[in-house]
Amino acid sequence: MICCLKIYHPTITTLTKCKILRFIFKDYPLEIEVISKNAVIIYVWDVPKKEVWQAVTNFESTNVIAGYGFSQEKSEARLLADAMVIKWLTAINDKSKHPQAF
Repeated sequence: MICCLKIYHPTITTLTKCKILRFIFKDYPLEIEVISKNAVIIYVWDVPKKEVWQAVTNFESTNVIAGYGFSQEKSEARLLADAMVIKWLTAINDKSKHPQAF
């Protein structure tokens, strides 16, 4: 199974995001892709879901937006991770739905 984890934050550098992700998933085969100045994607093979969920929780608790997806194919896992990040960004930008966000 492949996990795709997308990290989004406008002020943390991509180098820092990459180093954090490499450290968290150092025991698993991985592939990192820099999407933009604000976003980084990591693909991790054969990682337990609980480790991904723990990483997402850690990122979210520090106001770093994280989305994840699990699938047998990279493209499908990425679509799931992208959709989750888009959902978070939409909720943050629409203060009427969630006035306490950020």
